[in-house]
Amino acid sequence: MTITHQGFDLSGFTLSKETLELIAKHDELYDRLLKYRAENADCHRVYPDLRNPHHSYVPALNRADEELRELEAKALAEGKTLPDRDKFMAKVRKRVAEYERMEPAMVRAVDHAEDLVSAAVVQELPELARQGFEQSQKAKKEYQEAVAKAETARASMRETVSRFLWAVTAGEMNRPKWSGWASLGEEVDTWRTTADGQLLTYDSARDLGLVDQWRGLRAELDGFVASPDETAA
Repeated sequence: MTITHQGFDLSGFTLSKETLELIAKHDELYDRLLKYRAENADCHRVYPDLRNPHHSYVPALNRADEELRELEAKALAEGKTLPDRDKFMAKVRKRVAEYERMEPAMVRAVDHAEDLVSAAVVQELPELARQGFEQSQKAKKEYQEAVAKAETARASMRETVSRFLWAVTAGEMNRPKWSGWASLGEEVDTWRTTADGQLLTYDSARDLGLVDQWRGLRAELDGFVASPDETAA
């Protein structure tokens, strides 16, 4: 589960039970706020022009007013009395009034819950810093071990590719073109085979130095390099 606070991911820390409960409470209140807003979006006051805060409307009231006008026109057409406006509008006005009271209260509840979480996290900062320090020490050790393994594998691939080139060129080449390059991974990226893994692609052979602009393919043995038009895997 991802735990964030003020935009920072706290998932990597082991937080106290009390702090986790506060975070859960905050998230619950926030989710309720979002759900309430979504379910009552038509009750939210709209300001079409932010430069004129006095000009606003509530979609639910506007829609109810349009419905009432339709009923009034229908009543007149049928020779009936006009419907009671206050009675018709009472339900939607009550709903809008409830929203205008509830939504700000829910926002304040979320803000208060966030303040409690902030205070709890501040209290835990020494422990969180200790965890971060220990995690960094562990990560550095794992990184160093991984680099050592990668360097060993790199050296092994350099040797095996050199042996292949020496054999396939009958001793003319004894190392790949990229031998001595500094960037770890170039060996892997340069050695590319066809989809079935049976042949070295022509482009790969060129990158390795097995193909040059003067002599073309320098391999003395057939059956190891694909033709130039064969697609690499």
